[in-house]
Amino acid sequence: MGEERREHKRVARPIEGSWRGASGGSPCRLADVSLGGCFVQTLAEPTPGEHTVVTISHGSGPALSLGGEVVYTERGMGFAVRFDTLSREEREHLERLLDNLDAAETSG
Repeated sequence: MGEERREHKRVARPIEGSWRGASGGSPCRLADVSLGGCFVQTLAEPTPGEHTVVTISHGSGPALSLGGEVVYTERGMGFAVRFDTLSREEREHLERLLDNLDAAETSG
């Protein structure tokens, strides 16, 4: 089996969210979310390099909106986003969210 090359731990679980960028936007599901980025499950095909904002809506807490760059698209599946440099507050909020999702996944 191949060696894991990801820099950040990821949570591979569907999460409700939305995205918006120059080519459009819509509600979506997010998968493989980490501190470095995520995969947006949608039929849309933005252009690689396009700036987009991904909003993560989970639980009763406030939604978290993060800017990033489209890295690649998979026709009919969605696209990958690499987050821009996160502020300290964004990073802490995302870390808490990922910890909560990971704990829910391992206990369920």
